[in-house]
Amino acid sequence: MKFLYKQFQGKKKQIVEVELDRTTRVKFLTAPDFKAYRDHRTHKYYGGTFDRSPVRFVLPFDAVWTVVVEKGSFREPLDVQASCKLLPPDREVLSTVAIDAPPHLREPQGDDRREAQTAYAGEGSPEDEGTN
Repeated sequence: MKFLYKQFQGKKKQIVEVELDRTTRVKFLTAPDFKAYRDHRTHKYYGGTFDRSPVRFVLPFDAVWTVVVEKGSFREPLDVQASCKLLPPDREVLSTVAIDAPPHLREPQGDDRREAQTAYAGEGSPEDEGTN
């Protein structure tokens, strides 16, 4: 599988903003999970498939973070253009919820505010994505 990625040192409540030119999967991973991802092993991530840009993710804790933009699958590659930047904390900005997030996360909560901790956190492996 081909992918684009950018790695940075992030602080809690900073915002990662990703601009996409088409629908694709975006994963926000910590350093150990990115290593597992590169090695085609099971990994945990925040994110999912997004059909609108920009995608925003509020960092839930301090860590070395990697943003991965997948370029389709091995059998169906996509030509994806993306850019990524780190923004300062902003109380008004909320994490974007993926279109493939579980239904209970897609529904508005209270005043339609969603915390980064409720963003879809999934586990993935090459088998989950149809690649070998």
